[in-house]
Amino acid sequence: MRSYILTFCLVLAAALAFGQKADRREYPEMEKPKALQLPEVQQFKLDNGLPVYLVEQNELPLVQFVLASRAGSVYEPSDKLGLAEMVADMMDEGAGGRNALELSEEIDFLGISLNTYANREELGLRLFTPTSKLEKGLELFSDVLLRPRFEAEELERKRTEALVALAQAHDEPQAVAMRAFQELLFGEEHPYGRSESGTEASLKSLSVQDLKDFHREFITPANSFLVVVGDIGKSALRQKLSKALSGWEGGKLKSREVPPPPKPADFSIYFIDKPGAAQSVLRFGEPGTSRLTADEYPITVMNTILGASFTSRLNQNIREEHGYAYGARSVFWQPRYQGFFMAYADVQSEVTGPAIREFLKELNGIREVSETDVEKARNYLALGFPGEFQNVESIAANLSDVIFYGLPQDYLNQHTAKLLAVSKEQVEEAARKYIDPKNMILVVVGDRSLVGEEVEALGKVKYLSIEDVLGPVPEIEEKK
Repeated sequence: MRSYILTFCLVLAAALAFGQKADRREYPEMEKPKALQLPEVQQFKLDNGLPVYLVEQNELPLVQFVLASRAGSVYEPSDKLGLAEMVADMMDEGAGGRNALELSEEIDFLGISLNTYANREELGLRLFTPTSKLEKGLELFSDVLLRPRFEAEELERKRTEALVALAQAHDEPQAVAMRAFQELLFGEEHPYGRSESGTEASLKSLSVQDLKDFHREFITPANSFLVVVGDIGKSALRQKLSKALSGWEGGKLKSREVPPPPKPADFSIYFIDKPGAAQSVLRFGEPGTSRLTADEYPITVMNTILGASFTSRLNQNIREEHGYAYGARSVFWQPRYQGFFMAYADVQSEVTGPAIREFLKELNGIREVSETDVEKARNYLALGFPGEFQNVESIAANLSDVIFYGLPQDYLNQHTAKLLAVSKEQVEEAARKYIDPKNMILVVVGDRSLVGEEVEALGKVKYLSIEDVLGPVPEIEEKK
């Protein structure tokens, strides 16, 4: 009897399921993207002139601090390359009354995150802390910011690490390709073309006094700002910051004019031989635009179609259709001044020539898009944008970017609407303006004996060695 009932139920369920089969001939209607509306950004200045930007988020007892200064590698003397990165690395290697080990142990004990960073244009410090650890976290934050110890022993350790990383880069095709790409596009003396991490000679020349001088000149209230996001009010924040940053004052707002790079006169191929390489590293590119361009939104939509999403043309061609690589992408690097456009992939050696031709086909083809292409890209960007504000860290990072580049105060809240307003005509105009395969450089790092001839068939090739790009492998003194 039980068997009969079970069979009957199964048959009935199957019949009901068959009768209710979904109609898959039409896609469900997609929800329209909603505009982002961030909470109010409260602004004030401390008595020392430091601008502070606060976004209150009281849902969780967490606070994120981001302090940024105009102090990146563009401000380094030409014979002290790597100085900004070394200053950032050394700031949290002992500060105030704690040496490097004691500081690290205290951070771990509190369960907070405290780290420094440096890039081309800025040097900064981030603190992420529960509100219950805020007092102690701010104490460590102020020590790292104002009272780094810059001890000679720690500098030697960090110098050795940097030299080892430079030596290891000789065996990393991606690192070689990127270094060559920047230097060839901008020039080896250009602030965006020279090495952020330094050379053997510059790293070995850095002294404790160099670090102290750079820190004193650039890490000042006048040359910095602070973003705070989380569970704290304006009055309490002002009080705590005034105490934590007491005695920090002075300085001037720094600026550095960066000249535009020369425009390539034709399609130029540079081949860096890496014997035995199983892949060819490809980097196509040309001068791009700045973070302050009026073409931001058409560029963003256009590049999403070209190579900035999984369903982009480059990825669908190189990965999905031909299987030449795990992925292919494109990016616009947009600093304060003119940056670059780059399309890239690491492809199997035996398909180097065909992959280059497919790249060129897509780079030329992006000048024509359909209304469907543009609508999909707009929606992809608009629907994904709120996901960049899911926690206090990401809110602080986005707001810091707006402040650092002097973007409009309503930039983040207007972002979605401006993306959705981009037209097909604007996308095609951006492609014509910023994507010019006939005047790009192509950097190839691969095995010349395997793929040299097929690359030469695509145009005139200039051959370089890894040493031409990175210099000789550094000599590293062994510690006794």
